[in-house]
Amino acid sequence: MLFRIDPAPPAECRVLELGCGDGGNLVPMAVALPGAQFLGIDASERAIARGRAVVETLGVANATLEVTAIERFEPPHEPFDYVIAHGVYSWVEDPVRDRLLELCRAVLADRGIAYVSYNALPGGRLSGALRDMLVFHTAGIDDPAERTEGARALLRLLAGSWSDEHDFGAIMRRQAERLLERSDETLFHDELAAINQPVYFHEFVAHAARHGLQYLAEADFFEMQTGVLPETASDELLRVHDPVRREQYLDFIKGRMFRQTLLCGAELEIDRSPQPLIVESLAVSSPARPAGDPDRAGRVTFEGPTGSTLTTDHPFVTRALEQVAGSWPAAVQVRDLIPAEANDDERAAVCGALLRCYAGNIVQLHAAPPPLTTSAGERPEASPLARHQARSGELVTNLRHTGVRIEDDLGRRLVVLLDGTRDRAQLLHELATFLRDTGRAVPDDLEGGLERSLEGLAGLALLRA
Repeated sequence: MLFRIDPAPPAECRVLELGCGDGGNLVPMAVALPGAQFLGIDASERAIARGRAVVETLGVANATLEVTAIERFEPPHEPFDYVIAHGVYSWVEDPVRDRLLELCRAVLADRGIAYVSYNALPGGRLSGALRDMLVFHTAGIDDPAERTEGARALLRLLAGSWSDEHDFGAIMRRQAERLLERSDETLFHDELAAINQPVYFHEFVAHAARHGLQYLAEADFFEMQTGVLPETASDELLRVHDPVRREQYLDFIKGRMFRQTLLCGAELEIDRSPQPLIVESLAVSSPARPAGDPDRAGRVTFEGPTGSTLTTDHPFVTRALEQVAGSWPAAVQVRDLIPAEANDDERAAVCGALLRCYAGNIVQLHAAPPPLTTSAGERPEASPLARHQARSGELVTNLRHTGVRIEDDLGRRLVVLLDGTRDRAQLLHELATFLRDTGRAVPDDLEGGLERSLEGLAGLALLRA
């Protein structure tokens, strides 16, 4: 929307995911957007079977999962507004890469957008060196769980052995620690795969161009910004007018390892200078709060979740950011943040500040605000997917499309109970019964604990509006 592509509204769009696995990405979107249609394909029969079981259990009528390889997929005649290929491009052979991009062009609607993620160079050289070590160490181990544990054992050994006193050790230790933070599934898929081929950004864009696609943007807008660089470097890159060359030089400087690139049809005209007032048609969310009291000049500094800041003395901007923070994790329509008495300059000031905050990763902008509430109503309701996931594990998907962990079994039981039919008295009865059945005493302050838990679940974006 910022680049004037005018894409399809998410609430009524058609989405295709290539290499969808068990639908862990696609099904939550289908649950959140019941008016949209989702199709996922994957070559793994076991993964698709798991995904279909979830779809059937939840009664998700707008999601279809099919067993088929990307190179053998024959798409339906009706085009798709969005195509997703996450964690595929760098992990398949060249003919499949070709078919992936060919499909993106063939199935996209006129103003459709494709998302393709891949490992990038030059940073991929570092991760590739560590991957070579893991492949060497786990050679001959066939069982995925044993291979993953073997890789973790080597990573722990290396991380404890490399010293900050040597440049190589300092760099590689950070890489090893980063991999240790990944889930077993991600570690196995990304680092122990038979194929893991990073590419330079300009090579990827050239490949896409051969299939009638052009570079639109990165999915994370702030990754395109040069403001994080030293002023001299930033000024130099801003003089590079070709966006592809500028992005490639940015990768050189940042040592980028991974990209999440958006593509569109080569025939579309892209306006790469977002106008602030476009923001007025979007929604915004952020936990950013003032870093302290106003200074002597009345300026307030807001700090975002990653440490980026915005300092302002504009009262409308200050009030808007305070309203956004107070609504977290929900999103607020930008038009509702602009006072009715604001003139055109003041409207532009608020929108411009929010656009700068988006570029700096201080706020997130939304074309479709997440369907959540920040307060538990009389009969609170969690999403059906979260309730399903809480029955079998600690990790659940919230309504901001993020995984959150609920470690205690009483908290997971509460999520399961939040189907929108139970009031407080019924919830308290069910929780007390659960405690007794599991051999625990019922605390005197169970009612207060329930309210605190509901407030916490709302803060985790788990309660539906």
